[in-house]
Amino acid sequence: MNRRTWTKLAFFAPGLFCSGGVASTRWDDAPAAELLSKSFRIAARRVLPMVVTVRSEAPSSPTPEESGPSRASTLAPPRGGSGFIIDAKRGFVLTNDHVIRDSTKATVVLSGGRERTVLSTRRDPKSDLAVVAIDPAGLPGSILWGDSERLDLGDWVLAIGQPFGLADTVTAGIVSGKGRGIGIALYEDLIQTDAAINPGNSGGPLVDLRGEVVGVNTAIKTMSGVYEGVGFAVPASRARRVAEDLVAFGRVRRAYLGLSVRRVDASEGERLEQTGAVVITSVSPEGPAADAGLRSGDIILRVGGREVAGAGHLQSTIETAAVGKPLQIEIERAAKRSTVVASPRSQPEQFGLSDP
Repeated sequence: MNRRTWTKLAFFAPGLFCSGGVASTRWDDAPAAELLSKSFRIAARRVLPMVVTVRSEAPSSPTPEESGPSRASTLAPPRGGSGFIIDAKRGFVLTNDHVIRDSTKATVVLSGGRERTVLSTRRDPKSDLAVVAIDPAGLPGSILWGDSERLDLGDWVLAIGQPFGLADTVTAGIVSGKGRGIGIALYEDLIQTDAAINPGNSGGPLVDLRGEVVGVNTAIKTMSGVYEGVGFAVPASRARRVAEDLVAFGRVRRAYLGLSVRRVDASEGERLEQTGAVVITSVSPEGPAADAGLRSGDIILRVGGREVAGAGHLQSTIETAAVGKPLQIEIERAAKRSTVVASPRSQPEQFGLSDP
């Protein structure tokens, strides 16, 4: 057997090895692989009954010939997404905001094919999340939330949903990155994964091997329009808080300082010995940041004693801060470090949204 043939064997059959020119099977590897496979099965089975399909209908874009009344009666083809039950007793399902945005009618399809009409919708465009309410009769149960803060690069995760309308689809991958921002929502500190996510997966759960939800599958980075190995999910730490506020108050309560930031460039991060530091690009007049004396160009290093780890991390820290409670912010200005104190205010509902 020539060298090229052996190379192919090693690539396509990693469980085989050569000893004295004879191929042997490494059976001692099998138990570990079977254990991992069993972990996948158990995690998927725990979650699948609570994963649903979300179908929505919205008015189509009118042609120039269409008048007002005809516009309202013209519907685009149904959009399909995913979701999962977060409160079976009260009938609440979490999904992505873009799945039900502008919908005139929405339907939740339960595992097994039973359908429920959406009775009400509570949206949070700032995080691209939404909660819909359905009749709770006969719902199988609620998902268990996991701890997305414990996730580390390389951890196994499962993405569950209905890509291309194929319900109860499970794909596996690892956590490829954390704290990503790709410009789809105002607040982003996304989990990146190579678990396959495709059109229709939006709103479905990203699950750890305990069968606990650690994220909400939201978007993909692609040149072709379908999966190319880079998917993103809203972390459970954010999704759970958003969902609880939407259920309890119909909106998400957030604090704000009134500033825009970007991550420092590589050379600046090296000088500071902190690559996650951010620089202020603008300050809202008469906002809490302006009142505290913060300016464009200030570099924010720490907030509340915690080191800043990027723009998304800073946003999350500020939005969950106590309203009216002084917050210490360590900055660098003109190569000198100092600490300023700002008092976050309750964020206006339309703050940061382009739509009126």
